Amino acid sequence: MKWKGAAAVLSGRNMAIGLALAGSVLLCTALAYGGKSLEALLNLPVPEQPVFVVKDEQAFFSVFRNAMGLDEEESAARRAALGADKAAEAAGEEDEAPSEWMRQLRRQAAAGDARARFWLGRFLLEDARQPGMEKEGIHWLELAARQGLIRAQLYLGMMYTSKTVGPVDAALARFWLEKAAKQHSPMVQLYLGLLYGQGKVLPRDIGKSVYWTEKAAESGFAMAQFARGLMAAFLEAYPRDEALAVRYFRKAAEQGMAKAQFYLALMYWQGRGVPKNDGEAVHWNALAAEQGLPEAEFAMGQMARHGIGLRKDREWGLMWIDRAAHQGLAEAQYDMGEAYLEGRGVEQNVTTAAAWFYRAALQEHGAAQLKLAYMYANGIGVEPDLEKTALWLEKAASAGSAQAREWLGQLGEDGEKAVSGSVPLFDDRGENGFFRFFSGALIRG
Repeated sequence: MKWKGAAAVLSGRNMAIGLALAGSVLLCTALAYGGKSLEALLNLPVPEQPVFVVKDEQAFFSVFRNAMGLDEEESAARRAALGADKAAEAAGEEDEAPSEWMRQLRRQAAAGDARARFWLGRFLLEDARQPGMEKEGIHWLELAARQGLIRAQLYLGMMYTSKTVGPVDAALARFWLEKAAKQHSPMVQLYLGLLYGQGKVLPRDIGKSVYWTEKAAESGFAMAQFARGLMAAFLEAYPRDEALAVRYFRKAAEQGMAKAQFYLALMYWQGRGVPKNDGEAVHWNALAAEQGLPEAEFAMGQMARHGIGLRKDREWGLMWIDRAAHQGLAEAQYDMGEAYLEGRGVEQNVTTAAAWFYRAALQEHGAAQLKLAYMYANGIGVEPDLEKTALWLEKAASAGSAQAREWLGQLGEDGEKAVSGSVPLFDDRGENGFFRFFSGALIRG
């Protein structure tokens, strides 16, 4: 009996050892398959990232309108008016009954107070609940504008450049904006200059665009100085004068405008309009990066990584790129994905790499879309998903990726197809779903 018991125990131990060995072999095999996919991913070409990421600054024409919106005083007044309305409603007053502050505003407007006329016109126009209120609002605004109130002239000009009330009226927009611009308001002058340059509301007139922009820049308005620099060096249809652009960028940069500092650094780095000087490029770009401009943060990272104008320091460079990535710059997000994928400067983590590639891919970064597609195909850092694989491959192919087009050919209607091509989309030894599951799980772990 003792011998039988000992044999049973030995048999149980052997079985446990056998299972353990089998499990080890299985896990090592699965890890090897996953490693093959990861190795292929690491060997995919990595596009060379620019040092300075320059966006399409044509958007400057449209986004400047946002800078012309309500200032703090106007916002406070608007909130007070809305608060008075809500208080009246809470007290049970009828919606149509004018509140005391509105009656007082009307009295002041009737007495000829230009500011009261402006505010009465705005409130009637923006809160029009009855027929005729918009027309009355414009009437009061025009009275204020004819009294020379720049704010009213600007408001009417902006109103006629959009479809806020009725159709766009270029003639009235130009009439009121030029009246305001001639009163030496640099913001209105710049706005008018940009409208002439954009050519959507007012007929394009590059001469007038330059004239009004320079008028605003001469008054020391940093945004106008920056705009004039863009016109001279980066915007099509304007006469090219890079030395002039440098002068205007410098004026705005010396006032602390981060965008101007970034572009001045770019001009020094490329030697455009000024002798090439990496040290000056680092100086001006660092000022912009310290203000949190993501493009400058990314450029700072690239300079540190490549030793441009300062000592090479990859870890310090990665810190700047991480800051830019968290602010949403696609190029920086892609770089962070590569860093986590390779374990370069950070601990390797393919899940985090996939997350950064995903963020960049959402912003149409082609290389990130390609990497993300491969990760979905092979379950690296994400759950395997052929639909998402196809989705990101199609986006990358639309962006011009030949590799994405080749991989799309390896996807059939029902999912995977035979492995082919110089860089196969799928690991041929990972075709078994059992191994695919474990390889992905182990790599993600």
